[in-house]
Amino acid sequence: MIISRTCAALCVAMLALATPITGLAQDAGLYGKPVDPNGSFIRIVDINASSAVIAGAQVANFTEGVSPYVTVKPGDVDMSIGSESTKVTADPGKYYTYAKLSDGQGKLYVDGVKDDPSKAQVYLYNLTDLQTVDLVAPAANATALKAVASGTSQSVSLRAPLSLGFVIQHDGKTIAEIEKIDLKRRAGFSIVLSGSKGDYHVVAAENHLSQ
Repeated sequence: MIISRTCAALCVAMLALATPITGLAQDAGLYGKPVDPNGSFIRIVDINASSAVIAGAQVANFTEGVSPYVTVKPGDVDMSIGSESTKVTADPGKYYTYAKLSDGQGKLYVDGVKDDPSKAQVYLYNLTDLQTVDLVAPAANATALKAVASGTSQSVSLRAPLSLGFVIQHDGKTIAEIEKIDLKRRAGFSIVLSGSKGDYHVVAAENHLSQ
């Protein structure tokens, strides 16, 4: 594929202005004005799940293992995924992701949120056994997120609107490709890498809040 110098330059400039942050978390404007500013927001990431229960609410509209965020009351929150039950503690106004790692263990992430009206947030979750992975934008010849360790996540704020494709690399070798994502202002997009022992699977989905 041939990419014009102008397009490449735009991508490079966009990435150069990106602001990396540690953490994780939708529709455009989701973070700006939550339905309940005093509530907490929790979602589940499990490629083997198609439904779950969060704080007594049935959640079924998963996107390849990624659920929408559900608004809950702060405090202890009961959840169940299939036959597994767990409890997490949520603080007011915070976004959380409960994800299944490659070894089957669950981990709660506090999703870093940066509400910038001119940018989109892209989150990468490394749920695999790979020690570190990088998120690369080939069209820009640039690394958006570097050395995302196993069992952790990072996010980056990117100028929007823009359509951009990504690849995930380990030790310089591409292990997964993500088709172009239409980045929108004040929106979040999650890229989830899962699997182990050479068998890896990637999902990219726009974050949203359950209505």
